[in-house]
Amino acid sequence: MASPVPSSPQLWPNSIFGNIDLFISVPTVHDINIPLLVLTSSLAAILLSKIFGGSKKNWEPFLWLDAVISQIWALRRDYYLDWLRKLHASRSKTFSLRFFGARWFCTSEPEILKAVYATNFKDFGVEPIRRNSKITMPFADKGVNTTDGEDWAFSRVLIKPFFERDVYHNTDRIAPFADRFLDLFAKDGETFDVMPLLQRWSLDINTDFIFGESLDSLIDPSCAKFAWNMMTALRGARLRAQSHPMDERDRRQSKGMELESERTDLLWTMASQMRGDEEGLRSQVCLTIVPADDTISIFISNCIWHLARHPDAWGKLRQEIMALGKDTPLTFDILRNMTYLNGVLNETHRLVPNNMTQVRACLEDSTLPLGGGPTGQAPLRVRKGDIVSVTKTVMYRDPDHWGADAEEFHPERFEGLRGTWGFLPYGGGPRRCPAQMMVQAEAAYMLARMARAYRRLEPRDPEPYRAVMRIGPTNRNGVQIAVYK
Repeated sequence: MASPVPSSPQLWPNSIFGNIDLFISVPTVHDINIPLLVLTSSLAAILLSKIFGGSKKNWEPFLWLDAVISQIWALRRDYYLDWLRKLHASRSKTFSLRFFGARWFCTSEPEILKAVYATNFKDFGVEPIRRNSKITMPFADKGVNTTDGEDWAFSRVLIKPFFERDVYHNTDRIAPFADRFLDLFAKDGETFDVMPLLQRWSLDINTDFIFGESLDSLIDPSCAKFAWNMMTALRGARLRAQSHPMDERDRRQSKGMELESERTDLLWTMASQMRGDEEGLRSQVCLTIVPADDTISIFISNCIWHLARHPDAWGKLRQEIMALGKDTPLTFDILRNMTYLNGVLNETHRLVPNNMTQVRACLEDSTLPLGGGPTGQAPLRVRKGDIVSVTKTVMYRDPDHWGADAEEFHPERFEGLRGTWGFLPYGGGPRRCPAQMMVQAEAAYMLARMARAYRRLEPRDPEPYRAVMRIGPTNRNGVQIAVYK
């Protein structure tokens, strides 16, 4: 059964962290000569029609070419999310495609996601489509997002302590960055774009967490360019500075000095466990900071975009926050129990998930619970080398799971809703994102601080959401708003 291209941002089977595949692949896509590709494919189509006599059955192996072209256009013209949903809307919930020699299975079935993430976890991995494709080279190689097996287990152990309860419970570490962020807001009623401020805030808080020293781009605007060119920055001076902790440890040890330090940042701890392996250290740090930096700023900006367009939702959120009292500390435990606040976070995840697709390579022959047979309800046999792509942005808007208002922003839908494989914004199983609680805490804290400070939030951009694909989807026009104290 032939179908269009796999429902993922990747045009070729080379990925990093879900949508970060796109962040790296898009420059390659933009280098493609679209008119030439269209002309070539058209000539090929005419020739094939002569050879096969117009038979639809015989045409099927070549349908992927039209899909590749339309996907490229969608990416370049910022309507990729709509294209992706329309692609699935005209097909069954699980369909297949042979794409550049690999057999892809594209699905929006929660049970298949469960099988890939948990039930059949050992049969699926990321290394063949990430590390083996060398798309992170030369600046990174092995890391928690690019490897399987023992290498992945080592990376996971390396970073996990920094995402434990004691770390994400500490909302005090966020406070000074939130203060600087809010201080830069425009005066009441003035239009401004909050997205660049969120990017600078995210860069500051993440460099402080990972490197032990913030870039302070909210204080010094000249540093803000790092927020726009993070990948370039990572390839340059910031990465060259990664060897400093290693050099410092060597110097202290050679002088018989105590190796323990008051430093508690992630980089220093990594250096203690990877002594002598500077390239390995660089890879681990790169593959930690890249998904961390843009992901949180995009998530919060998408929350604000929706809240600005739903004054009732903003009013309910503010009412819940103000009921705490003006001076009540916004601790992790308090934020975690804010029903409507968490509904806002989850509803934003649902409508514009940062990881729109989850792509896995089949490492061993395996069987998925659904997707086979004429109706798609029979088990589906997949072979080693096949690719499974789960399209979350379609799954999360499926009326079969979410009801007739699946396209609407309605945070109340999460009240009393228990966890389900049909909604996993941070993944599931052994590879679940270790930063899940930290991201939720940071986003909840920032929205709560905004709700305390401003009684009203207005949109100042009449255009509908049009996604530009970076690490995650973000609105092409930014987040133009006005606030009122």
